Amino acid sequence: MIEINPSQVTPKFTTLFERGIPTGIRCIAVLGGGNAGRIFVDDLADPRLGYVWEQDDGTLYQGGAVDAAQLLEMVALLRQTGIVALAFRENDPMLDIFPPQPDAGAECLELERAASGSDLTPHLQLPAGYQVFHLSYELIEKSPRLGDTLARYVGLESYLESGLGICLLHGDEYVCTARADMEVDKVREVGIITEPAHRGRGLGTIAVAHLLNWCDELGCSTYWDCARYNIGSVKIAHKLGYGNQREYRLLAWFPPRKEVRIG
Repeated sequence: MIEINPSQVTPKFTTLFERGIPTGIRCIAVLGGGNAGRIFVDDLADPRLGYVWEQDDGTLYQGGAVDAAQLLEMVALLRQTGIVALAFRENDPMLDIFPPQPDAGAECLELERAASGSDLTPHLQLPAGYQVFHLSYELIEKSPRLGDTLARYVGLESYLESGLGICLLHGDEYVCTARADMEVDKVREVGIITEPAHRGRGLGTIAVAHLLNWCDELGCSTYWDCARYNIGSVKIAHKLGYGNQREYRLLAWFPPRKEVRIG
């Protein structure tokens, strides 16, 4: 397999990956250079097999004439530097070629909201003392989640060019950050992180509502992904009008444990 960068990705290579696979929008965002990751192809001129690994969550996407031996090799390579996860739906035949002995598994949900698909007005009111801002270079650099941002995106400049972000502040204190990844076929993936001291007050819902209001102004639909048992995340999505809920599962392989020798 040959490793390439997003500038080398061709339309023919992109067609190897089905948009309807779990978190498929994230795969295309890596191919487009918005989200950080690694891209592999068997033959760039005439691609028949490809892999995309999304760095932040570690999901590995397969495209084309997949092969069990090649998949095993790819998982072994990528888990040297991070988590590798494979997603599947119920009765997915691809499960038969997954590597053995995963280290963990999770049940997940994905949901969708059409542009202007729900009334956000009840969720836009800010409590006294709070302010909402569009993310800027300076605000991201001061954020307690700078490391998370750098892990998910190719760089701050790239994120500000292709992504959208909202932060909620109380004075100079960060409360929560809502972000939307690069646009893929008029859809953006949305996420929210609320700082521990501010959770349980509905502030995450307010931040996401402001972000969705921005997406609505741009005519952009949005996509939501979370663990099935992340009740807080699921509640926010339902409050803000997300629907078309679909289930999928993840299996994950962690980086090999390093031996510690004493003496």
